[in-house]
Amino acid sequence: MDDLIFRRNLLALSRRNTDAGDSLVQARIDERLRIETSKSGKSVPCLDLGTRTIALNSLIDPQREAERLVQAQAGGGYIIVLGLGGGYGLRALLASPATSGVLVIEYDASLLRSILETMDLSELFLDTRVSLLLDPDGPRLEKAILDNYVPPISGDIRTLPLRSRTDLEPEPFAEAAMTIRAVIDRISDDYSVQAFFGKLWFRNAVRNLLASEHTNPPLAPVRKAIVTAAGPSLEDGLEEVIKGQREGAFLIATDTSLPALLGWNLRPDAVISIDCQAISYYHFLKGLPPGIPLVLDLASPNRLARLSDSLRFFSSGHPFCAYVSSNYRPFPALDTSGGNVTHAALSLAEALGAQSCLLVGADFSYPEGKSYARGTYIYDYFDELSSRLAPSESLFAGFVRRNASIVRELGVLEDGREYFRYVTKPLMAYKEHLERLIEASPMEIRPFRGKGVEIRTASAKRARPRERSLFASGTAREGAQEFLERYAAGLKALPMPKEPAAAYLSALGPAERDLWTTLLPTASALRRSAGLEPPPPGKLLEEVRQWALAELDEAIRP
Repeated sequence: MDDLIFRRNLLALSRRNTDAGDSLVQARIDERLRIETSKSGKSVPCLDLGTRTIALNSLIDPQREAERLVQAQAGGGYIIVLGLGGGYGLRALLASPATSGVLVIEYDASLLRSILETMDLSELFLDTRVSLLLDPDGPRLEKAILDNYVPPISGDIRTLPLRSRTDLEPEPFAEAAMTIRAVIDRISDDYSVQAFFGKLWFRNAVRNLLASEHTNPPLAPVRKAIVTAAGPSLEDGLEEVIKGQREGAFLIATDTSLPALLGWNLRPDAVISIDCQAISYYHFLKGLPPGIPLVLDLASPNRLARLSDSLRFFSSGHPFCAYVSSNYRPFPALDTSGGNVTHAALSLAEALGAQSCLLVGADFSYPEGKSYARGTYIYDYFDELSSRLAPSESLFAGFVRRNASIVRELGVLEDGREYFRYVTKPLMAYKEHLERLIEASPMEIRPFRGKGVEIRTASAKRARPRERSLFASGTAREGAQEFLERYAAGLKALPMPKEPAAAYLSALGPAERDLWTTLLPTASALRRSAGLEPPPPGKLLEEVRQWALAELDEAIRP
């Protein structure tokens, strides 16, 4: 053991991994560790287990073994290494400039300290692409991945286990692998959405900032709420909605359900819309009565903002919108992570302080093959498209069956009658997101039970003490145009991107990284539009900057 080697390794690690360094300083030496020399002359850490000795790397040629292991996988990208060993796998990965980042996971501070007191790995830890996590739990591991992995810049993400190491402690490494798979699934879903909507989010939000200057009074707190979704059971729950309104509940209509409510002469107290696509305008073709608050995501189409005389904007999780709230004007935040407007409507009811909420029309399925409640936009839309050869019935059937994961299942009514409904994987994913919101919400949420899938609710909740706050935007620090001009100037002043782009981003200051973060969803969209041959990450960053500057110039041009 050599304290000088340990200090050198520790100093290199501390540049990016202060927590690991603190734990290593306090760790004891693992007396089982032995260093043996391979036939190729390389040092190999080994563990003396009494009855046998385990070499953590090859005793023939550890470097060549690591290179073969790395070459057997797809090249480049962001790699999560399970187990450090003698660092040979890490060295092989870093030899490729296409490797955007490496996250090393270890679970034994004593073993790791003993290795770092005998093998000088400081040059590996000094590489800005390397991070190390020591004994992470699930949330800490998830945060590390989300903080360091940038899909359009980092490339593919994968794991590389050092089997000789993970077999010694299978349980923690298996739990880490499960967490990694769950995070990758989440990242994949988010990236797919960003790739489709990244441009629209930015374009819409920039233009809506100018509309947001015309403020309206805040929405006052409420005690009871009703949220209407647009599933077929909305028709069956009509009496519940009317009764709830008479009892003083605040009626929040999703944009999809608005035309159905207006057709039944029901006036909502607020309407919410989150879709960034122009198709959301179809929900308002029957008009929006004067005086009804329209609650819009900052990334909603600017065309919708012009429909309302009582407009309220909120900020969702889009990076540019978050930047706006931090640097220009604080907008109320709503949870849109569920991916559908019903989820956001419940978040609005919660933000307004409601203690209880009735949810009507959330079927997350197609009961008896029916897609939406009568009176919603799709009926008028298909009526216009229908012809003798393609009647509206066939258009509805095609709409319901368009998803390849569709499954027919049976349900039973309270009186014993059977019926069927179609379910799909996307709809089930929406339902699961909603159930997680219900479980965590301080509100008592009661879904109306129609013929849709059953929504799991939390056990009976006691009303929790809650601060009653107004739903309103904060004071703007400057005019919207001035903010956008300042933001554009900040983008222009960013240093020219260079390869490797991940290292370029990590070397920037916090303010500069924040500016690039606002453009990452748009970068995902540009990368997708490039097809099978996307530009190198550094070039992609410059392309997205120039695209954003052109959008800003068009929006704020006199």
